[in-house]
Amino acid sequence: MAIKTPQEYLASLNDGRVVYCDGKRVPDVTQHPILKICNEWVAMDYVMNNDPRYQDLLTDLDADGERVRFALQPQRTREDLLRLREVVKLWARATFGKPSGAKFVAKDGLNAVTVVSERIDKKYGTRYAANVAAYRRHLQQNDLAFAMGLTDVKGDRSLRPSQQKQHPDFYVHIVEERKDGIVVRGAKAHISQAPACNEILVAPCRAMREDDRDYAVAFGVPVNAPGVTLISAQPEVHEGFNLMDHPISGSVYINDAMIIFEDVFIPNERIFLKGEWEFAGQVAYMFANFHRLSAETYKAMELELLTGAAALLAEYNGIEKVSHVREKLTWLVMYTESIEVLGKAAVEHSIQEEGTDLVYPNPMIANICKYQFADNWHTATKYLQDIAGGIMVTAPSAKDFLNPETRAMVEKYLAGRDGIPTESRFRMMKLARDLTSSYEDDLTIHAEGSLEAQKMSILQLADFSRYKAAAKRAAGIVDEKSHPDYADLPAFPPKL
Repeated sequence: MAIKTPQEYLASLNDGRVVYCDGKRVPDVTQHPILKICNEWVAMDYVMNNDPRYQDLLTDLDADGERVRFALQPQRTREDLLRLREVVKLWARATFGKPSGAKFVAKDGLNAVTVVSERIDKKYGTRYAANVAAYRRHLQQNDLAFAMGLTDVKGDRSLRPSQQKQHPDFYVHIVEERKDGIVVRGAKAHISQAPACNEILVAPCRAMREDDRDYAVAFGVPVNAPGVTLISAQPEVHEGFNLMDHPISGSVYINDAMIIFEDVFIPNERIFLKGEWEFAGQVAYMFANFHRLSAETYKAMELELLTGAAALLAEYNGIEKVSHVREKLTWLVMYTESIEVLGKAAVEHSIQEEGTDLVYPNPMIANICKYQFADNWHTATKYLQDIAGGIMVTAPSAKDFLNPETRAMVEKYLAGRDGIPTESRFRMMKLARDLTSSYEDDLTIHAEGSLEAQKMSILQLADFSRYKAAAKRAAGIVDEKSHPDYADLPAFPPKL
């Protein structure tokens, strides 16, 4: 099959899957008033793929002349990574800073298992790389939406997967091995868009030890496979959300579902890791590395949105020339552009995977970029809130604005600068409220890895030998094993 239409994608979701939302079993996810928000958001991916204006960027022709998604191609060159950034930018700009398409996260997991499966095959003579390649073709040829099932529910976080006391199922694990496959049990949490997907790509979320070997498992599974149950995250939206009041949260419901696997059978050809425990952490790490690129790209677009809202509200409120407002806007511009530049630098300085034709983003730069974005987010929202003013949270609802009995009063008393329609100021206030919600705050800190995860990676990746060599040279300490960047430098000060 070539690229699906949005209608074909939506029809594919009505397949008997087991989904619960807000305490009730959902008989058809395409008709549920809340889940439809997620489905239609994901469908934008299909809308753009069928638009001739974007096909050269978003799709490629395969060997049979069929159009397939570029996002599902393996990343082999720096140019591939740069193009992937442009794809994510387009997705994010089209959907209010939140990239549409369930492939947004899972493509990074697919790239991760592509890289690590080659390493496992080299060591053990397995055929995981061939399985991954076949799975990739299956996704491409059927134009499937798929989610990344990474984070386990974890239970007691002080204990390793195999040490859990209450039960062994806090991490997804193998409970039975058969000649034709394996049976798995456990649960994954925070799985974005899972009820709006056709497939789930499952992988370990952490490093393992030998005792954890049964938990070192990666595979692909259809959402409607027997034994798979999805429980949607508590909706941040409700039926009838007015898009004037909630321009982002009324049109983007990420639906971070929990996925329960109750004795689910996985055939051999869909297995990408099975007990090779020393590679579990590598899969998780490589996923995070690829996903940093995606995250930094869409977050730069989200910052375009936030900085634009701050600039417009400063104008609408008549305060754009006030010194402290100019200072805040300057900071927002620096923040926005620095995230864009750092994200691109991670690609420009990409790493070649040894012994393969695969590349991945520079881990050090990618982690620094993600940390800088997350660590500064609350300052950005504080500035936007300060510029917007208290009316951002106390303004009447859109229903009051549109009510013929109250509209004239709202129009009169919520006006700002002369010449700016009250409705424009009203809409921008609602956008600012959406952008600075507690949900956005928590999502920014924890999505794509916590602040501590970034700091741990940065510390592990740091080239301290280079830093120490610089300090020793300046202090006059002779080091016969100095870092190559400093080993052959001429003496300074020179003896003239």
